[in-house]
Amino acid sequence: MNKDESVYKILNEILTEQQNLLRKITAKMYTHNIPSLDGATIGGHTRHIIEFLEILLNSYHTNQINYDERQRNLELEKNPEQAIQAISEILSRINLPNKNLIMHQTVGTISLEIPTNFFRELLYNIEHCIHHQALIKVAFNEIKMSHLLNKNFGIAPSTVQYRETKNLN
Repeated sequence: MNKDESVYKILNEILTEQQNLLRKITAKMYTHNIPSLDGATIGGHTRHIIEFLEILLNSYHTNQINYDERQRNLELEKNPEQAIQAISEILSRINLPNKNLIMHQTVGTISLEIPTNFFRELLYNIEHCIHHQALIKVAFNEIKMSHLLNKNFGIAPSTVQYRETKNLN
């Protein structure tokens, strides 16, 4: 497997795991406010993952990427079936060749333009997915449904590998 295929394989595994988890829960669980996450929901974190990946895909042909300009499709936050479908759509379109992009980001009052590329942003999105899956794991622990999660859900691959070498899993 070459490096290009590897990044897609990792993303596919992460997103497929997210879809499989969403198939196990009810819409009520998906939209339940989690007090330890400031009232955020599993749906909210799932929507956020999807929207960042959609931005990356939609930016591919314009060469300009800005994660701040999200549509915030609240239907993705309320409807797990729609989220599952959106993830399928992403997976069917994401396998694109690398190319240069320009990242636009505003931090406070400072506007930045930073050169990046599609593969770098794919890796960023992988890490972003894992981060939000870790928060989703907190939600599952709080609602006492952690038995639905795979043991490595929301854990970075490097941490999984470290734990395996130390027999910590």
